[in-house]
Order: sequence, then structure tokens, then C-alpha cells
Amino acid sequence: ALAYGVVLPVLPTVVASSPSPARAIAELMAVYSAAMVVTAPIWVRVCRQLPAHLLVRLSLLGQAAAMIMLLWSSETTMLLIFAGAALPALQTAASRAAGSEGDRSQRLSDLTRVALVGGLFGPGVGGVVAPDDSLVGPVLIGFAVLVLAAAAQRPAPESSTIVVAGRGSPTRHRDVAVLVLLAALAAAAMSVYEVGLATQGRLVDGLSARAIGFMFTGCGVVMLLSQSLVFRPRHDPLRAFAWVVPSFVATAAGLALLAWLGGRWPSALGLILVAAGGGVLQPALVYWTSRAAGAAEATSLGWRASFTSAGQALGSLAGGFAFAATLAGKMVLSTLLLTLLAAAMLALARRRAPAGLPLSVSTQER
Repeated sequence: ALAYGVVLPVLPTVVASSPSPARAIAELMAVYSAAMVVTAPIWVRVCRQLPAHLLVRLSLLGQAAAMIMLLWSSETTMLLIFAGAALPALQTAASRAAGSEGDRSQRLSDLTRVALVGGLFGPGVGGVVAPDDSLVGPVLIGFAVLVLAAAAQRPAPESSTIVVAGRGSPTRHRDVAVLVLLAALAAAAMSVYEVGLATQGRLVDGLSARAIGFMFTGCGVVMLLSQSLVFRPRHDPLRAFAWVVPSFVATAAGLALLAWLGGRWPSALGLILVAAGGGVLQPALVYWTSRAAGAAEATSLGWRASFTSAGQALGSLAGGFAFAATLAGKMVLSTLLLTLLAAAMLALARRRAPAGLPLSVSTQER
């Protein structure tokens, strides 16, 4: 996340030499969304043959090599193909190294948290090292970060005190599917809000690009705060899942505020609600997906990454319609709000057994 964030401020330079920069940017975003959708399940198959730390190292080195290529070519596809490998492999490794269910939940939420930190600081670092929009500084910084991270990969000792997603654990396919779809919906809602904030803030409320940028930064800060409050050390994953219901409701309320009230303060309040909900939803859902997956943990986490990326892509597309003052826009927004409320009701019904598992054993220790 840090490496991508460093390059982000100067990515327009990558496509500046294209005959059609606007089309190139659109293609770049399409490839970015498609990369995770297509490659995450493929990388998971590789993960079955390689230890997780080796797959993470391969992913990081592949991204580093592709990033260096940006200095000579505007081709960004290779940069993104390797993106689908790291996240499922890291999640699988974190899960297998856990010493309790609470520890597993904590490790998985920590991955989300550090990615947010990288995403927050990366663009700022990129802006500092590239005052003249030159690619050299950001690319070299991103390359160094990726290489150092790859070199730091070591085999994680698998826990001897907990049975996590072992070969003997059954896979609850229906429960995995439900949790994956909930994660995709949460990602889509966040993307809809981001598009709505950018378009409404600039075109309707007249906010400057700087003000909108600060609001997006604030979004990341609120997500970090909500994660830190819910996913504290030695927390109970079942209690953390109880926050999924209000998180979906808060996300729906934030979208409604932006769409129907608008203005600086309603938009800011909506941002707080959506960001706080998003900060809880993904870590909680990834843990319970991991737990429900059993022996198919790596595969399920790969498909989860794929569907979440697809949700982000569809959310960005829907966001272009949801805030338009047309019948289609109102229908899209209303459908999304109703779907979020339905997801909250589904999560409420599953609050005692989020993964379809009888919780006769404590989620803190096993």
C-alpha cells in the first residue's frame, strides 16, 4: 500500500505520453480492478504449492520489477498482475501463525490497519519526493520499499496451540459465500461514497481539490480509529462481529446524508459514518471467512479478495449514477440503501454463529 501510494501522485505522468491520456487512465483503473478479480484465485492455486511467505516474496519482487519498468514504459498491467498474490497469502500466513481465535482476528485486522497507514502516508511521501512530477523519485522509493519488504519475509511458525483452518477442518461453503458477498457489498458501498464525495463535493458543494483530499485523508483516519476501538488486543471476535450490524446501518445513513442533504457538514458526518463502518466491516468479515473456510482457507481468502475488488469496481460504476438527479440515479441509490439494510438484518440473524459454527468453544482460547 505504501509503495502504490508513493507513486499515486505522479501516475498521470505515466500516461501523459499516451495519444489519449483520458482513455489510458480509464484503462488503468479498469486493469487495476480486473487484476485482483482475475489473479487472486490464480495466485491461490500457486499458494497451495508454495509456502505463504515465498508467495508474498514473489508478489513483492514482481511488483518491484514492474514498478522500475514505469521509468521506461507507460505499460502498467504487469505492475498490477502481481497485486493479487500478496493479500491472500499474507492473510493465510497470519491465520496459521495465530495462537488463539482472538489472536487470529487481531492479526487479520492488523493487516488491514497497516495497509491503511501505508495508503495514508504514501501519497504524502510521493508528493515530497516528486515536486516536479518526475517519476524517478517515487518509483525508486516504491521499488526500495517492495524489495526491503520481500527481503524481510520469513517462514511464520505455525501455532501448536490452535487448530486453524487445518486439512481436517470442514469447509462451510454456504457460509463462506454469504460472508464473501457481505464483504463485496461493503467494498461497493465504500466506493459509491468515495465517488459521490468527489463528484458532489466538487460539482455541487464547490469544495476545492485540497478540501476533498483532506476529507479522504480524514476517512482513513476514522477507519483506523474505529478499527483500533473494536479490534483491541485480546478482543473477542464474536463481540467484534456484533458491530457489523450497526456498521452496515451507519454506511447506509452516511450515503443518505450525502445524497439527500449535501453540503460540507452533512458530507463530513456522512464520511465519519461510512468510514467508521468500513473500518469494522472488512476485518470482521475476513476473520469469519477464514474461520468458516476450514481446509479451503487460502482458496476462500483468494476468492474474497477477488469479489471485494469486483465490488469496488461495481461500486465506482454505480457511484456515477447514484448521485445523479435522475430516475435511474434514485433507483440505484435506493437499491443500494435497501441492500445495506438487508445485509444488516442478515448479519443480525447470524450474530451468534457468524460462520455457521456452533460456538461451544470460546473464541478467545481453544
